[in-house]
Amino acid sequence: MTRSTMTALSILAAAALATTAADAASFDCNKAATPTEHAICDNPQLSSLDDQTSGLYYTLISNGSLTAAQVSQVKSQQVKFLQQRNACGANYNCLVSAYTAQIMYLNAVSGKGM
Repeated sequence: MTRSTMTALSILAAAALATTAADAASFDCNKAATPTEHAICDNPQLSSLDDQTSGLYYTLISNGSLTAAQVSQVKSQQVKFLQQRNACGANYNCLVSAYTAQIMYLNAVSGKGM
């Protein structure tokens, strides 16, 4: 098993253990409008992955550790990620894959590695 596969599995396991039905996504689930948003709000694991991704993203772009060019690159990648995520619709496996890839990217940029 490769290191990136083990990391992805660890992320998924942590998400599964750390969530409850009461957890909310990084956005207002009362305003969920798309199949993707409903899937995230309806699934504790997806909601946790959404929270983790959002937390990593906002910490990374606001903690002062990146240059302006790096912040711009991270923001651009986040837009691409959101487009990929939204293209998944309500497909659980697609959403998990999109979130896992983005979490690994954000960790790599932050220096935490993959």
